[in-house]
Amino acid sequence: MTLAQLVTMTWSYHESYLEAEELQDAQLVQYARALSLMLTSNLNKNEIMTVPIQIDPEEWQGAAAGLRAHKYEGKLFFKIFTENKQLLAHSENTPDFWEFPLVEGFRNINTAGHDWRVFTLHITRKNSWIITAQRGDIRGEMGGIIALKSILPFLFTFPMVFLMIGWLVNKGLQPVIILANELKRREANDLHPVPINNPAKELIPLISSINQLLKRLSDAFNRERQFVGYAAHELRTPLAGLGVHLQNAIKKQGYEKDKAIALSLRGHQRMAHLVEQLLILARTTPDAYLATFQTVDLYKVCQRVIADNIQLILDKRQTITLEGTQPAVIQGDDSGLNIMISNLVRNAALYTPDEGTIKLSVTVSNQQTILCITDTGPGIPQKIRRKVFDRFYRADSDRHASNVEGAGLGLSIVAHVVELHGATIELGTAVSGGLEVIVSFEGSGYTNRAF
Repeated sequence: MTLAQLVTMTWSYHESYLEAEELQDAQLVQYARALSLMLTSNLNKNEIMTVPIQIDPEEWQGAAAGLRAHKYEGKLFFKIFTENKQLLAHSENTPDFWEFPLVEGFRNINTAGHDWRVFTLHITRKNSWIITAQRGDIRGEMGGIIALKSILPFLFTFPMVFLMIGWLVNKGLQPVIILANELKRREANDLHPVPINNPAKELIPLISSINQLLKRLSDAFNRERQFVGYAAHELRTPLAGLGVHLQNAIKKQGYEKDKAIALSLRGHQRMAHLVEQLLILARTTPDAYLATFQTVDLYKVCQRVIADNIQLILDKRQTITLEGTQPAVIQGDDSGLNIMISNLVRNAALYTPDEGTIKLSVTVSNQQTILCITDTGPGIPQKIRRKVFDRFYRADSDRHASNVEGAGLGLSIVAHVVELHGATIELGTAVSGGLEVIVSFEGSGYTNRAF
């Protein structure tokens, strides 16, 4: 606003000044033509006519303009003379212009210690010349006054505009200040939504975004508290068991000592598996998962997972196959997808009886990439299929018919990775009667998305 006002005032002042100068030039021309009509016909070469100038300040009244005089009167002059420069008429105290050549039109000259704007008119039929002149200082003064008056409205309105803008900005920012104070007064653990009580409509999106952020933070803290609680609970049991078995190993001898040591190793393996699953779960929660998605061939990931788990499958004399479209390209996190498929394959291998069959298939159709894993195990009853994705949940707890020990975190990790990839997962019953897991990836996933 300041820059615009200054540019406007500068331009207005300059244009007004030029207009004032043009008006004064026009007055000089009109002055000369009036003299040519009124005086040249009645002039006597033997008697020079002198027009008196009133310079008495007492005659000046009001704005320096009285009934008989004006303060600028002494700064306007004229001369009338013949072709041979014989003076016929002039204003009182007219400066001498004889040293300058007679040329019609406007000129700027300096004489008698002043700059002058001079207009020269040649009256051919009377063989005479008329010069009208105006002093430069009065021209500048008059032009400046006229130009200044043209920008006075800007100068007067300038402070008012600033005050008005300041008031409007302050009033407009008042809701933001109230919101900032509301957030400043909050304790670090207060994650309740910001109340929306008739706010300015411009603030509604901001308040909604803040409330969404607070909800995400609250959910994250709740997950962390649950995670710590569950982890402490799950680690307490194997640690207590490990302590008991080690005490027995110290006190017993022979076969009983070997049995206690074997049970200790088994408890250690279970605890190590639990800690590993907990660490994976912590890395794959939406608040901590900062993966940069890239192009991944889901078929090759399945091949790699099968190779990593082949020993477990061979030990149980199981058969595993991989079918489908190659390549099956999606946008995702290679490490996360490897963890997800590995957990599904290990679960299938652990819960499928010896000499059972595990089948993986990857298909691409209608902008979807579908991963299907089936086995010939006992499957999961339909009534608990939703619960198996909860952390630390195990069907039939530790009394599962398969006698497979676990932490109840494998499918929870799978669900997290599926969610982070914007995919869906469904549990069903395979034709063989075992479990069927279908993971569907829409389109090509999300590129460079951080969670």
